[in-house]
Amino acid sequence: MSVTETTRESWISRLGNSIRGIVAGVIMFILGFPLLFWNEGNSVRTAKALAEGEGACVPLESVETVDPDYEGRLIHATAKADTDATLLDNEFGIAVNAIRLERNVEMYQWEEESQTREKKNLGGSVTRQTTYTYHKTWSDQVIDSSSFKESGHDNPGAMGYSELERQAEVVRFGAFQLTDGQIGRIGGAHDYEFPTDYVCPVASAQRSGNILYIPGTSGSTATNAATGTNATAVAVRNVAASPEIGDMRVTFSIVTPHVISIVAKQRGGTFASYIAKNGKKVDLMAEGSRDAAEMFASARRGNAIFTWILRLAGFLLMYIGLATVLKPLSVIGDVVPFIGTIIGMGTGFVAGIVAMACALVTIAVAWIFYRPIIGIALLAIAAFLVWKLWQKKHNVKM
Repeated sequence: MSVTETTRESWISRLGNSIRGIVAGVIMFILGFPLLFWNEGNSVRTAKALAEGEGACVPLESVETVDPDYEGRLIHATAKADTDATLLDNEFGIAVNAIRLERNVEMYQWEEESQTREKKNLGGSVTRQTTYTYHKTWSDQVIDSSSFKESGHDNPGAMGYSELERQAEVVRFGAFQLTDGQIGRIGGAHDYEFPTDYVCPVASAQRSGNILYIPGTSGSTATNAATGTNATAVAVRNVAASPEIGDMRVTFSIVTPHVISIVAKQRGGTFASYIAKNGKKVDLMAEGSRDAAEMFASARRGNAIFTWILRLAGFLLMYIGLATVLKPLSVIGDVVPFIGTIIGMGTGFVAGIVAMACALVTIAVAWIFYRPIIGIALLAIAAFLVWKLWQKKHNVKM
């Protein structure tokens, strides 16, 4: 099941689009600077806040009573996050003692995938051949089939059941009560296991292990019309083994009471974020019994990962922006395809070198405010890259 669409874009059209893209490219390039600068400052401030917090953190020996001597102090404690709450999903007849209950719904639908091949023509035009293929998949989002290139792959417009989340209002941590924000951060979710006497109130539902399968009305009706089966056959069709478009599968996950560890400021009978001197918050949570050193080490790793992700994002903004600004040069060269390809490789290389140099300079300037030695080293690396680029250009001229 596939359909192929062939389009042709003239050289004038390509050139016009590339020129119009210059504005977007300039904006992307400029946005990379504040993103990188903010990221470095945020990274250093977070690291300093964690260092300050680790130095100020004291172990709370017992959570069975609220000790006023620890009021306002950053504490570390390990205890069971417990609740008496019974969370309900009345639609599916579920009642469970849990911190959190989630219903996840997927529908069996058609999905369109496309693959495009591009060929440059003499004169600068481009011929694009796009092949659209179709397959069936379970998806937790409604896939709009109205724009599919090939007819006969129609999806229902909406799901018969929606996702749902229930959370306990009161969760105890010894003599303390966790805040809504802290409750929401408790992990350790696992599949809900139906009791042996479970009877689903949805009459058409079929249970297979921890999954409920529900025949879809529209999908089942279409199948019946094609096969000539009757309504009774629809009711007994094994949806898990032979799903049809419009069928749904429903799963449930729960977070049950279990041991967690926290690092937070004691405030009355609950906890709050510790505010470091630089204004950054320290409020850590981990599953199971974890000592304070482990939790702070994990937080530092998380800060480092986040910092590198934003560094990459800032560099890519600069690179893509510059490549977009330089795109008209390769389009002009595409009048003779192989010349345009060579120019495109060259502009891509230049965009990469310039973006890297700009990113390093920005990072270095930001670090100079916080750690001058590292900042100066980064500036030296950036200067070296610029010098190599100038040297390469000079050698080409020679």
